[in-house]
Formats: sequence, structure tokens, C-alpha cells
Amino acid sequence: MFSVCNYETEKVFLVACYHQVVEVKVGLHCEDCIKKILKAIKKIEDIETYNVDTQLNKVIVTGNVTTEQVIRVLQKIGKNATAWEDAETNK
Repeated sequence: MFSVCNYETEKVFLVACYHQVVEVKVGLHCEDCIKKILKAIKKIEDIETYNVDTQLNKVIVTGNVTTEQVIRVLQKIGKNATAWEDAETNK
């Protein structure tokens, strides 16, 4: 799901920005895990919001970001993450 928004730059060019909602499944075992995950997610450029759902082991990120970017960031901190759609399909 995405929507397109346009904004003017200093040189009066119109540039499109994409608002994407990314959901990934990742193990949220303890409070330290959650803090480590949120710290890593916050470093991604062009994100607007981020949240975790501890009941579902789900991380939700919105902004100009891809599922692959989020998974890569989580893998760098040693977390195994998969796209939410893939995780739900494999149940």
C-alpha cells in the first residue's frame, strides 16, 4: 500500500515521495530485544513512524522505506526477520 505526495523543492521542481507501510515478523523476546530493534529502526532514513506489536511479534515501519531495508537492518543486529505476508503464508 502506498500513496504518492508531491512537494516543491527550492528549485521549484516537483518530486514524488512514497509513503509505504512495511510489516515484518521478528522475535520480540524481551525488553532488551525490543530496545535494540527500535534503536536500529530509528536509524533508517526517511521513516515517519515505527512501532512494535509484542503480541504478534510484528514490527511496523512507515515512510519512504522498503521491506528489504527493514529486514536488512534487523539482520545486521542479529535478528531473523521476514516479510509479514510471507510469515502469514507459511503458518
